[in-house]
Amino acid sequence: MKILIIDDEIEILTLFKDFMEVFGHKVEIAIDGEMGLEKFKNSNFDLVVMDYRMYGRDGLLASEEIMKIDKNVKILFASADSSIKKRAIRMGAVGFLLKPFDIDVLVKETERVDKL
Repeated sequence: MKILIIDDEIEILTLFKDFMEVFGHKVEIAIDGEMGLEKFKNSNFDLVVMDYRMYGRDGLLASEEIMKIDKNVKILFASADSSIKKRAIRMGAVGFLLKPFDIDVLVKETERVDKL
């Protein structure tokens, strides 16, 4: 699966990327919504793992823009802000992971989303 991870915490980006690549996924990263949107415009992704709180364009705004480009995109939110969970799901996110979570939770959720 080709995955785009958008998060402003470099440690999380590195951890998620390295771990998901061990499971055979091709992973690209972006440090904010703007960079994520540009990467999405230039490549096809099976899944976008999206943080909410980021500088500039937040995860909800970035998701809306990404969904305008591809209405069938699968977006999985991974955020410490549970207040946006319902909004994210209503707008079309395929799931929501509340940070912090064990990395195996991300792997299992990625497998679930891959079957959708």
